[in-house]
Amino acid sequence: MKLVKTCPLLIGVVITASLISILSFALKDTVYSEYVSPEDIDTPILASFFKAAADGVFPWTKTNVDYSDSLTENVENVEDDQLAEGTQSPDDGLQVSEDISGNGVGAESFDVSGNDVSGNDISGNSEEVYEFTQVDDDYFTDALFIGDSRTVGLSEYCEELDTRATFYSKISLTIYNAMNTEFIKTESGKITVDQALSENQFSKIYIMLGLNEIGTGTPETFAQAYKAVVDRIRELQPDAIIYIQGIMHVTEKKSSSDKYFNNDNINTRNMALSELADNKTIFYIDMNEAVDDENGNLLAELSFDDVHLKASSYERWHQYLLANAIVKE
Repeated sequence: MKLVKTCPLLIGVVITASLISILSFALKDTVYSEYVSPEDIDTPILASFFKAAADGVFPWTKTNVDYSDSLTENVENVEDDQLAEGTQSPDDGLQVSEDISGNGVGAESFDVSGNDVSGNDISGNSEEVYEFTQVDDDYFTDALFIGDSRTVGLSEYCEELDTRATFYSKISLTIYNAMNTEFIKTESGKITVDQALSENQFSKIYIMLGLNEIGTGTPETFAQAYKAVVDRIRELQPDAIIYIQGIMHVTEKKSSSDKYFNNDNINTRNMALSELADNKTIFYIDMNEAVDDENGNLLAELSFDDVHLKASSYERWHQYLLANAIVKE
């Protein structure tokens, strides 16, 4: 009681900080999902409250998209339609076509190129087999890279790509907010990836997202959300080759000591991502081949924090991309 009487301001600050910390933790997967990341491991949880407040986001703010509920409902609706038509059983794979922008594109929407929104050829033409081949840096002149802090690093430390390709990358970006977060700078202000893809066309689109999401959801809900993003990109970019890049591993030290952010969980999600590729317009590539040790862990000497590459290590990723490209005549 004596402390309360003599230091009321200090007690008030401690109580307020505690309440904000509890609130921030409770809302870390919803309202504050964009502001909490494994990349900020040394940052107090209450920092997300103040970061969000600076952007005008408060505890009572409704999140833009509730992916888990909407995607689950979408899966069930599509499966019911397919079973009624006798075309596919529920166990044959995910068939979600989520319209992230709210424009109402359904699972059976098609574009004029003869592909459905997931890139599957429905024209009846004979299937052509594509193989990965070596290219030079000019291949990336009309390429786009979408990703989180790891892709930010690729832009910052690989001049060959940064001077040719376009980067829509942001620290802490996730598959759940990638399309509707306003972070792309234009002369008129910041816009979303969805808006930017509506205004600009690319021939190749590389996506690497997924590390920040590992602590939330399941591999199934993650894959559903990822497919929804790919389908939306396909709708906006009907002629682009889409590369789904596997999530980069962490070091053995990080993997063996972290309950969530470990390579077993990354591999499970990468397996789900690989199944989204149709090998015609959507391809899965795994740059872990270029940075892993013999046990499938990120080489410790390539990373400065067990999660991200050192500046000099990005050249391995660059060389992998050069050696694993699709060229269509």
